[in-house]
Amino acid sequence: MRTMGKILGITAAIVLIAACDPVPPKEVAVHTDPAPVAETFPEVGEIVQASWVEERMGTSEGRVAAPGPSDLRLSAVVKLRREAVAKVLADYKCQAGSPAVPESLKGLFPSGLKWLSCALPTTTKSRTAFVAEGSEQAFLTSTTM
Repeated sequence: MRTMGKILGITAAIVLIAACDPVPPKEVAVHTDPAPVAETFPEVGEIVQASWVEERMGTSEGRVAAPGPSDLRLSAVVKLRREAVAKVLADYKCQAGSPAVPESLKGLFPSGLKWLSCALPTTTKSRTAFVAEGSEQAFLTSTTM
């Protein structure tokens, strides 16, 4: 009986450890394939160039996350066609606002622009396009809900 109890205890511990997510990496990988960004933001039209990251939200540093669904945030610095920026400004309610840019994208983020925050229709994600009138640059962000 004692052997069976030990085996069950060890098995339970192994299953719990295996179910936990590993500690997230300190450095988030920057991707350059525009396809995932274009799929998430079809309203902005063709994405000429993109640098983006996807981060898991709500995990504390050094802590192991419990198994289950995770909220993910996609952040992208993109280059659009000028007419696409004008279309976003015309089609959506925009107001002055600056994005929260992840550390790994800060070196790619254009400075000196007056950003407008445009809320895009919610899908399974909350999505915002930050654009600057007269510029091809944009910052796109989406968060799973």
